[in-house]
Amino acid sequence: MSKKHRRETKRMDKPDDTLVKRQASYAGEVMHEYHGFPGTYAGPCMNEYPDSGGGVPRTDSTYYVNYLGKKCVLNWEDESSKVDESTFQKLNRYRINLEYFFKTDIITAITTILPLKKCKVDFNSSPTLPFKPIIRSYPECDGSERLSTIKTKIDNEEILTKVEAMDLVMIPKMFTSNQDIILEKVCELLPQAKIDDADFKLELVFEMKCVIHKYSKTLEDIERLEGVIGLQEAVTAKQFQDQKLIDQGFQQGAFKIAINVKKILGIEKALQICDFTKEELENEKLNR
Repeated sequence: MSKKHRRETKRMDKPDDTLVKRQASYAGEVMHEYHGFPGTYAGPCMNEYPDSGGGVPRTDSTYYVNYLGKKCVLNWEDESSKVDESTFQKLNRYRINLEYFFKTDIITAITTILPLKKCKVDFNSSPTLPFKPIIRSYPECDGSERLSTIKTKIDNEEILTKVEAMDLVMIPKMFTSNQDIILEKVCELLPQAKIDDADFKLELVFEMKCVIHKYSKTLEDIERLEGVIGLQEAVTAKQFQDQKLIDQGFQQGAFKIAINVKKILGIEKALQICDFTKEELENEKLNR
């Protein structure tokens, strides 16, 4: 690889943060079910809230959940470096601030690549406002078994649910060593996977990019594995999809104008200046 080419392939800054933001933004309901968080996902909400000290803390992910008959808010934080007293103090401050903002119960959940034995699980908060975050430690999952199970399903050409397919992205986090080797395996499986939602498979490719940048050892590995998962093809497909939606929006806008022209100047004039059929203008219904 030339020096010029190496400069073009750069390792993503903070791939863990980017992954969580993508998952919260585009796969919130799937991630809620994947982690087994309480209640049911009820939609996203903003994640920046001014506090009493003049700051504007930003959570990793905050969203609504229906839980025990009421609408609550779940704050999901991904902590890769430590889960200790300072972590709990930070998240407790988030909790207090969120309760003030939303005027409802706040559920705090932590995901981490740290083994549970390296995480603090108790925190002496106020006796009247106990703070007991949910902790999901990825290494507590049996990554080898998960990998074997999803490989068997893919080999058998089974249709994966979105929650099942998410394992492809998350399995490397379940290992405390040799993640680069595991990464190779899931990258090879992803293009073969049949998922019950084509758009979601596109999203998994973008999420896998974050995992590649997290665990690949070299820039050459990053570039190679991005090719394995078909990243450039996914980017092209997403651009085409976005442009199609834009074109549809323009077309709908143009059709409304054509209808107004018909109403004011008559259908013959509308046909002269607008690219729509007489039938569409007469019925005021776009057939394309």
